[in-house]
Amino acid sequence: MADRKLGFGVTEGGIGYELAFAAAKHAGIQFIELPQQWDDIESSPGDYASEFIAMADEVYPALGTSIVLSLNPIDTTTLRVPKHLRDKSWQSDQRIESYCNWVDWTIAQLPNATIEAISVGNEVDVWLSTHPDQIDDYAIFFAAVAKHIHANHPGIPVGVKMTYDGRNGDQSNDLTSIDLPADVCMLTYYPLDQTFQVRPPETIRRDFDAMVKIAGGKPIHLLETGYPSGEICGSSPARQAKYIDQLFEAWDMHIDHFRLINLVWTHDLSAADAESLTTYYNTDQPAFTAYLSTLGLHDHHGTPKPAWHRIRKNVRQRAQKSKKSPSSESRQDSRPPDE
Repeated sequence: MADRKLGFGVTEGGIGYELAFAAAKHAGIQFIELPQQWDDIESSPGDYASEFIAMADEVYPALGTSIVLSLNPIDTTTLRVPKHLRDKSWQSDQRIESYCNWVDWTIAQLPNATIEAISVGNEVDVWLSTHPDQIDDYAIFFAAVAKHIHANHPGIPVGVKMTYDGRNGDQSNDLTSIDLPADVCMLTYYPLDQTFQVRPPETIRRDFDAMVKIAGGKPIHLLETGYPSGEICGSSPARQAKYIDQLFEAWDMHIDHFRLINLVWTHDLSAADAESLTTYYNTDQPAFTAYLSTLGLHDHHGTPKPAWHRIRKNVRQRAQKSKKSPSSESRQDSRPPDE
């Protein structure tokens, strides 16, 4: 896995974050995504507070884990711009400058961390699909932010996280305009139809081919991918495991294009957490909650699903084929054998 990096969306399930992260480390985690919602962090002009940023700088570098920052003015279906900036447009100096100041503050809190990339928003195409008149303005906003990051934090790739379905859909041309200044193409990918029924795991190869075309020669950061195991979604633990095998095979075929892949999630959410997210995303699709509830690679109580064993086996197989440094080989040898 020397030329590519694997991440996990670490969810604590019923076992707690420390044990959940330890399991991810044994399975080969190399980076973690750290999402931050702008209106949560900046409560008033220039006043920032985040309990997770300082913790991240203390914990993840010590564990040899790098970070992808998702600094979100849009989070899928929800606008996350602070209240004092809501009356400003995307291309206004005030909104651009305030966001750039937040970026600077966040990076200053992470002096020890390795930052793999910065995403300016999470699945922004979903919110923009209901506000199509703001796509051009967001493109101007992102171009200004990317210019600032390039000038003040050189060496950190920047992009905008969007869904594969959005980038491959009717608005693909408009969304491409947002991505023009990006260093990397950032995507999320869940092979589901509009009713949250799973598509066959084998479709991933075709979809990876399409992602390469979408990226237009830029490296791809697949910052979320997952496959629910729930029967309500037309799936099963066995199908989820097959998806993992297909994912690694597709990654092998496009190893020069896919720099990072992040698997969501390590553990199933609780019923209460799944319901809370269903409310947040404001959907009435019956299978949506089941999709959220069964994305985990372990059940909520920590019992691994077949997909988890497939991840560990796939990682080990590729590690054995790669030319590893002695320190990397030592880490690999310290992992417990496959269950």
